[in-house]
Formats: sequence, C-alpha cells, structure tokens
Amino acid sequence: MKRTPGPWTIVLAILLIVTLSPTDQQMLMWDVGLMPLGRTRQHRNPRRNRERWARRLGAWRRRRPLAPKRKRRMKRPVRPRVIWAHHRQTPAHFRAVSKRRAPQKVPASPQRMATEDPLADLRQGRGLIDLIEERTLWAMLRRIVWPNGPVCPHCGEKELDYLKEINPDYRGGLGRWQCRVCAEAGDPGQGGTFTPLTGTVLAGMRIDVRTVWLIAASFAQGQASVETAKEAQVNRHTTDRLFRLCRAALYEGRSTEPLTLRVEDIVEMDEVYITAGLKGHAGGLELEREPRTRGLKRRGRGTWESDRLPVFGLICRGGEVRLFVLRNVQTETIRPIVEQMVQRGAHVYTDGYCIYHFLSRQGYQHQSVNHGGGEYALDLDGDGQCEVHCNTVECTWSWLRQMVRTYRGVSKVYLPLYVAQFEFLYNRRHQNHWNRTLDVLQMLCRVEATRAAELLRQVETAEFAEVCPVAG
Repeated sequence: MKRTPGPWTIVLAILLIVTLSPTDQQMLMWDVGLMPLGRTRQHRNPRRNRERWARRLGAWRRRRPLAPKRKRRMKRPVRPRVIWAHHRQTPAHFRAVSKRRAPQKVPASPQRMATEDPLADLRQGRGLIDLIEERTLWAMLRRIVWPNGPVCPHCGEKELDYLKEINPDYRGGLGRWQCRVCAEAGDPGQGGTFTPLTGTVLAGMRIDVRTVWLIAASFAQGQASVETAKEAQVNRHTTDRLFRLCRAALYEGRSTEPLTLRVEDIVEMDEVYITAGLKGHAGGLELEREPRTRGLKRRGRGTWESDRLPVFGLICRGGEVRLFVLRNVQTETIRPIVEQMVQRGAHVYTDGYCIYHFLSRQGYQHQSVNHGGGEYALDLDGDGQCEVHCNTVECTWSWLRQMVRTYRGVSKVYLPLYVAQFEFLYNRRHQNHWNRTLDVLQMLCRVEATRAAELLRQVETAEFAEVCPVAG
C-alpha cells in the first residue's frame, strides 16, 4: 500500500533543504512584520460600562420566573444605578460592601436614656402573683385540697397518728406525706407516700404553682385560652389542657339538687338556640357537610341536626340557674328535668310555647305570657307590679351569648362544657374574683380519684365528647 507523506514530513524536508543548501546571503527565518502587536490599555468608557451592566441586568431579570401580581406590586423595583455605584468602586471595596455584616449597636444618647421607661424591669413580670412566695401559694392550695387536714388518697386514712410529713420541701413547699397503714400493708406503689395533688386531675403537672393560680384566675374571669397563655407566659396548649380539665370538672360537679324547695318559690323557664356546628374532628365525628362561607343564618327553633342546639334553662328568682343542652325541645325531653329540679306546687312562669302545657296537669301553678301577641308581663293581683314574666331567664341568654362569643365558635360536641362553665360563673356572679378563683380550684380538686384518671384520658383523646352527653 502506497503511503502519502504527511504535512509535518514535507515541512521538515523543506527545512533540511534550505539549511543544507550553500548560499552566500543569510536567510531570515521569521519576518518581523508577522510579530503580533503589543497589548495596549484601552480607554475607560463609563457610558458603555453602564450600558453593559444594564444589558446584563435585563437578561438576568428575563431569566427569573414571573412572580405573582401581589408580590410584584409590593416589591420595590431594583434600580440599576445602585449597581453602577458599586461598579465605580474598587473590587476590594465591592467585596467589603457585599458581605453581610451584623448591625452595630449605636450608643444611646443621653436624651434617649432619659426618656426610657424606668419600670421596664417590673413590666417583664406577670403581676402581683410573682411577688408571692411559692410556699404561701402551696399552703393555700393545700388548704383547698384538704380543708380538714391531710387525707390518704389510697386508703382514706385521716388520723394524724398514721400520717407523717416526710419531705416538707418537696417541689418548693408542696410537701410529701407517708401513710403508715399503706406502708405496712405492702403498698406496691411508692411505699404509701403521697402529695396533696395525688389522685386529682392536677397530679403530674409540670408547671409551677404560680402558673396554676394565674390560669385558674383567668378561667374564673371568663378569659379565652390564647389571652391567658400570653398573660401566664406559657404555651397555648398548656392553657387549653387546663381549661378542658376545669370545664370537665365543673360539668362533673354540677349540682343535681332541686332548684326550689318551697311552694312560694317562683321559677322561670325558657329555651334558647345556640349556633354551634361541628368543627374539624371534634369528638371523633366526621364533618359531613360543605363549609359555610357566611355562617348559619337559620331562624326559628333548632335541633342537633340543624346545628342550632337548644339550651333549656330554669332559674329561681333570687336564686340559682340550671342549664341543660338538649338534642331537641319537646315535652318528653324537658319533663324529667322539670320534675327533678322544681318542687310540685311551685309557681312556674313561661312563654306560650306548647311544650309547657303539661305543667298545670302535673300540679304546678303555671302562668304564661303570649309573646306572639305582644304580651310580656301580667299583673294578676292588681297591685301595679307585673309578677308574671320570664324576663329574668331571657336576660340570662344575653349573658350566655356574650360568653360563647368570646371563644369565636364552639363545637356542638363541647357546648355542654361551656354551658356548665357559664352556669358555674353565673351562680357566683355576686362574689368577687378571688372567691370565684377559690371555687374553681376547689371544684378542680374535688373530682374523685377514680374518675380523675378516666377524665384525664378522655381529655387527651377524642373520647372527650363522652364527658358531656347531650340529653334527648
């Protein structure tokens, strides 16, 4: 196969011929004109530099994804002259400016220091509760739990000869006792030891005693959980849990005694309808309806199915009130409640609703006013005072609506708990705030030990709805 010489072979052959050929004149190997010109410093042109930076900025913006209209309206446009200003500086200055530096604190001027709040350290606290010693608060809580002295929660022993305080400094003053009866019987627990909170819904709590008093005081005042969490400086879930326990304890400790014990007593009865539907998965119930965009605007009487729960109320003039959340308002539903709460022969005043017609047949002195006909009060004895009316219980409904409105919507599963809270606070409306707080803590610690564990489990799960069954 014939091989063709390559270009480098031909170049090398020419060089050898030229080099070895005899000549009297020296031949130049490279022309000076073929040498490249030296690189010269170009003149600085600020105008063309600005145009180049503007083109680069425009190309960078075109490559970015399009932002929503709202962000485009709110976003301040970036001006190229800011970048040009940095470009005029030296590279070292540009790198120094581009670094993110921590803001330096400017020393306050003497005039500004003079105008600062002198009570800034006091405003960081939570109020007078921070000035009370923990031992004092534990001693008051211990008196609420044990008004007649220490009691063993395991065996119920009350004799001081068998109860001994073994650690008075436990948890800063709560104290720890030991029951000799339980210890000698071989208690499988902690050797018969207990605290004042053992067997209550407050057992095992991890918050300090000051926070407990603050949350109880806010609950007695009717505040919301979010507002209470801000004042107590704790997480909202902490106040939510303690508020649920308080409402469940109030519901469990409601009075079942008759509202009237004398024939001369006057009782007013009425019903109100509270808009309360299902919220999320409250009580483990599924939400089987479309969301309401403007709320429920139904009028008239309601039931559980229509998300307008009826609340039946009985109030004794000059006495207490009893409220019951029902599935519907019918004669068969309210008859057991009336027979249990009202003494036969007492005066009962209602409106003209037909469900109250059985009262006269059951032996009650029943009188009614016809609201549909514009009749709201009657004077039967002619003394100038209209004693037949149900305005007292109707005034209670305005207070109930205002209390429910504080929580910005209540699920109908938990509405009986909120109604029980309102009933508790309404019956103590003539007491001061301190006495209502003591009653809340007393009801919270009065729940039986056997019921406390079950109540805690139901509060932490979706079975909380079982605490407040709706009658009917």
